[in-house]
Amino acid sequence: MIDIMALSPTDLERFIHLQGIVARQDNDAARVRALRDYYSGEHPIMLTKRQQEYLGALVDGEEFTFAHNLVRSVIDTLRERLDVSGFTVNGVGVEDETDDAAADGQLAALFWDWWAGNKADSGQITLYRRALRDGKAYVIVDWDAANSRPKFALHRVDAGDEEPGIIMHRDPEDDNHILYATRYFYTFDPLNPGKTGTQRKTVYLPGEIRKYIMGKTAGQWQPHMDAGDSTWPLPWVDSAGVPLGIPVIEFANPAGSEIDQIIGLQNALNKTWLDLIAAADASGFPILAIEYQGEGGFGSIQDDADVEGNDEFRFSPGRAIEVDNANVKRLDAANLQPMIETMWTLVQAISGVSRTPAYYLRPVGGGDVPSGEALKQLESGLVKRAQERQLVFGQAWADAFGMAYRVAQTFGPSLPELPEMDIQTVWTDANVRNELSQAQVGQLYQQLNVPDDTIWQYVLGFTPSEIAGWRDAQRRDEAVKLASVADALRRSGVAAQRPADSQPQQAQQNGGANNERTDNPVP
Repeated sequence: MIDIMALSPTDLERFIHLQGIVARQDNDAARVRALRDYYSGEHPIMLTKRQQEYLGALVDGEEFTFAHNLVRSVIDTLRERLDVSGFTVNGVGVEDETDDAAADGQLAALFWDWWAGNKADSGQITLYRRALRDGKAYVIVDWDAANSRPKFALHRVDAGDEEPGIIMHRDPEDDNHILYATRYFYTFDPLNPGKTGTQRKTVYLPGEIRKYIMGKTAGQWQPHMDAGDSTWPLPWVDSAGVPLGIPVIEFANPAGSEIDQIIGLQNALNKTWLDLIAAADASGFPILAIEYQGEGGFGSIQDDADVEGNDEFRFSPGRAIEVDNANVKRLDAANLQPMIETMWTLVQAISGVSRTPAYYLRPVGGGDVPSGEALKQLESGLVKRAQERQLVFGQAWADAFGMAYRVAQTFGPSLPELPEMDIQTVWTDANVRNELSQAQVGQLYQQLNVPDDTIWQYVLGFTPSEIAGWRDAQRRDEAVKLASVADALRRSGVAAQRPADSQPQQAQQNGGANNERTDNPVP
């Protein structure tokens, strides 16, 4: 129990501020859970009481609910344009043949090996989806002693006890300064069911790591040591005792969640679909109407029972109605086209707000998807959004590999020492790839004497591992060719030497024969 009246003015101000942070985090947790539900297609259903009577079964399924989910399309269309293809150190990539840049190239190659070893090619898909959906995602850098390399663990933003995760705690006076990070999670041990579900907490400080476990009394955190931990708290410093820094790297989407701006339109789209279904059910089919002129009734429908004591009857193809003193009319179906146009107008609005080309959000025919310059113009907004996130997420990856480098220096083998290290993330082109056009651009660069590796990676979009594989294959082919040439030269030299050695003997023999012919002329 805290007696706020006993606090100093400074401490009271801090306490009030911290309470505000806690309240905001509670609100953010509920909001993040809602964003995840929208991405998954779990949208709120809005039905009138009348619609609930005959549409309830359609939308109230326990496993699958009704939604025309464009939220997932908006997120995934942007995420597909985010793909890391390599790293450079001080401007040097994986392949560089100059001696001056040998250490830089070695580190760039090492970073790509760490990337591949952590299976980050597939992991980045999950990471970017979380950042675009929730607004933030995280990578925790640790040391993998078994494989002797840094380890990257992907985590999501905290969404309360229901969906725990990472919380970044910032300086009240400087929002850019992170004081520490906290990870909440639950233990799970299938071999000890009685011990599962225990809440855990890990606090990451610049120079130490503190682990806690929830005690039997709710709200009481107790220090905890995992197997292999030697001390509590765990030191997080280099060999000189300098703090390594907070190992939690934040990937913050520049615009927050991509879902925020389209939730209202998504709800309107779902409601329009339900209204369209209701209208089709109520008046979307022709209706047969019988207008009586006097006394009369139905005829020739002997097998139709009087349903619920009224004058309803069943009519199907191949049957006829015979009536006395009555006119039979047909009420045409209602025109549903205006409602359909309203639905596609909402789709177009979502496209405009999210800057996602409409042909990604609605069925298209063969002529609806543009090509060439028209395609480039229509996708310019999407490409700009992708490039903006490449800059932000690329800096986050640079921070992650900078931390990984310090961790490897502390816990692993010796690494190349650099006075300065500028890490840059290389991305594949966010534009739609036109292989013919890119090949032509590559040929132009080649005529300008641009190195092949640069063209392959930055123009054609090939990964450093692919380029390195080609270089190795090229070296092997060249070695085979040189060996073949050397062998051919050796063989030709031996062949040339043998006739020269036999020439005197052959000449002598030829001379003797001539002499014999001279001495014994033919008669």
